Amino acid sequence: MHVFAWIAAGIVIVSLVYLSFVLTLAEWLAALRKGEAVTLLPERQGRAWPLWTQVALVLLGLVLCAGMFYLLWKPLFPLPSGTAPILGSLGLLLYIAGCACVLWARHALGRMWGISTSRNVKLRDDHQIVRSGPYAFVRNPMYFGWWVAMFGLLLLYPVWMVFLMLIFSVIAFTGRARREDAVLAERFGEAWSEYKRHTKFLIPFLY
Repeated sequence: MHVFAWIAAGIVIVSLVYLSFVLTLAEWLAALRKGEAVTLLPERQGRAWPLWTQVALVLLGLVLCAGMFYLLWKPLFPLPSGTAPILGSLGLLLYIAGCACVLWARHALGRMWGISTSRNVKLRDDHQIVRSGPYAFVRNPMYFGWWVAMFGLLLLYPVWMVFLMLIFSVIAFTGRARREDAVLAERFGEAWSEYKRHTKFLIPFLY
């Protein structure tokens, strides 16, 4: 179990760094510099906040998150003897599957990808509806993949911090997905309505 724990921790750390920083944060900062990304702060007097302010806000969030990890890395409940290896193995498989779904969806989106918030969605001038890859089945596969990954992480590390991350992501991403749905419906009209009739909202084949 000691070797498995080190392997699992390595996979989780490397994948989180790649998804959060390399794939997401770096691309968002590049798009923000070009004016192609949403901002974390609303405009004031018709002007966007400086780039350094946005970066400082992200760094502050990371510091607060690190503090929460330190305080809330406590077991949800005691596990029965012998169940930890089984739950850990299942959790690692689900975590890898969820990350793979996120990467598959990101690849399918290509240049149509962009970060949004629950209040702010920014489409490209030449934005198109993506129907390939997982988008042939569900309209928000990246959010679904993240939930699967977080649930797997919860089985691997059944602590309060991971549990709260899962709950927060469900609430935040559901609201964000509804906002994106509304913006895309406004932009594409009947084409979006036709796409919706053949896909699920958040969970493939179910919802």
